[in-house]
Amino acid sequence: MTPGPPFRRRWPWVTADLQTIRNVLPFRLPGIPPETGERFEIALGDGSGDRLVARYHAARGKEPAVVLVPGLTGCEASRHVLQAAGAFLAGGAAVVRLNLRGSAPGRSLARGHYHMDRVGDLADACRAVAGLDPGIGERGIAILGFSLGGALALRLAASPDLPRAVRAVVAVSAPLDLAATADRIARPRNRLYERWLLARLREESEPVWRHAPPPVRMALKRARHIREFDDAFTAGEAGFRDAAEYYETCAPGRAIGALRVPTLVLHADDDPWVPPPAIAPRPPLEAVVTRGGGHVGFHGKGGRLPWYVGAAGRFIRAAAAPRAR
Repeated sequence: MTPGPPFRRRWPWVTADLQTIRNVLPFRLPGIPPETGERFEIALGDGSGDRLVARYHAARGKEPAVVLVPGLTGCEASRHVLQAAGAFLAGGAAVVRLNLRGSAPGRSLARGHYHMDRVGDLADACRAVAGLDPGIGERGIAILGFSLGGALALRLAASPDLPRAVRAVVAVSAPLDLAATADRIARPRNRLYERWLLARLREESEPVWRHAPPPVRMALKRARHIREFDDAFTAGEAGFRDAAEYYETCAPGRAIGALRVPTLVLHADDDPWVPPPAIAPRPPLEAVVTRGGGHVGFHGKGGRLPWYVGAAGRFIRAAAAPRAR
């Protein structure tokens, strides 16, 4: 169990849906301005010529650098990314706000689009971050990923391609079972969520799929569920036959027993999008399923920042301490 106080919801964010949507409501929340940080590009090693774009905030202390990885249709300016960046910067850590391949800030730098088999992209990004400053190589890197970004981080944590500089991984509201997640988001109670996600996905990936054959474009326009979108586009982009094969092959839960670094999974029992993980914690894995919290919500008592920020910070410091000694 990660140290620190347990999560307790605070008024008025008392339901799963209120917890989930708070980050997109027009409230002023803590966090850094989105335009801050030094923008830099990351060359990818897959021969595609694609690049990632990120923002770097230099360290003021000796904490491990933190790479923040957004989720589906998210980017460097997502509110949860900005909140976490502000907290880790205040604690003295260097912070990198990463954009996945083809997401809005780096759309012009990539012909492809991100998906759950782009583990190499995250490995390339961490190697690039380790080279930004000699101090980062010494203090190491922690990855904090949200939703799909957390799932990618979990896959990297179990990969032989994990860069040596990565010392810890934290995944918030990450889908470990992709098929079960697609089924959950397709429930009638999530219809508005799924429509919103599909609209953003179509717009974000349009530079890639607009060159696809007419049947693919028609299938994408007709898609009413994430699974149908993945069947028509994402699976092929990732090199799989269909969504079923893509989900089965790329599910992070398949590799959870092969983790190579201390890893923390944080999830809420009422997440409306992603089923709570059915995993048994054992070193180097820790898992906390809270009572309430929604999807990447965790707006709780004890402070204005989401609860996961403190939990992640404590875990990262504890994971880095043995290396520091």
